[in-house]
Amino acid sequence: MFNDIPLFQNLPAGQFDYLLKLAHEISYDKSSIIITQGEHSNSLYIVIEGRLKVYVTDAEGRQALLAFLNKGDFFGELSLLDDQPRSASVMAVAKTRLLRLTQDAFHRFIEAHPENLLPMLRILASRLRAQDDTIRSLSTQDVYGRVARVLLNEAEEREKGHITPRLTHQEIAEMVGSSREMVSRILGDLRKGGYIRVENKQIHIERKLPSRW
Repeated sequence: MFNDIPLFQNLPAGQFDYLLKLAHEISYDKSSIIITQGEHSNSLYIVIEGRLKVYVTDAEGRQALLAFLNKGDFFGELSLLDDQPRSASVMAVAKTRLLRLTQDAFHRFIEAHPENLLPMLRILASRLRAQDDTIRSLSTQDVYGRVARVLLNEAEEREKGHITPRLTHQEIAEMVGSSREMVSRILGDLRKGGYIRVENKQIHIERKLPSRW
């Protein structure tokens, strides 16, 4: 499993085995909260199976959906390096299995193999740059541009083309900071134009999305 994770993909086989011994598998039912924004905890989680959502809540209780996580994704990585509160909450939206690596276990691994720290920090830096791109898109792109970005980021290449996981219009609206009605209108226009096809809440990208709408 660790060799599917960018953070650990260059580790020799023996070091994979060592990490696996340090990690623990945990199962969660749908709607379980794995971490909560503002709490102090210090573990990295790796998705073995299932689907989760990452979201933040403001002082008025309003939620903004940041991302979905699927098999092979990981979260909580910054807590391996500092003791700051969690910056977002993570909830299972389907039955989920995770591998949990605590900060102490990670430190033991780095003490045994210090040559891996710098490559891992580079990967963490690239994740932060990706988050900056997301923030930039929210502030500079119009709603269509943000919706198109979500579709392209979520879609996976399969035999029948690029297909997103199951996404509701409300979930997309929360990810782009707009209303469900606006998202529904944009998706309807894309469907009429032959750019997308929707089946079982999965969006099939039929041809290249226009840069502007």
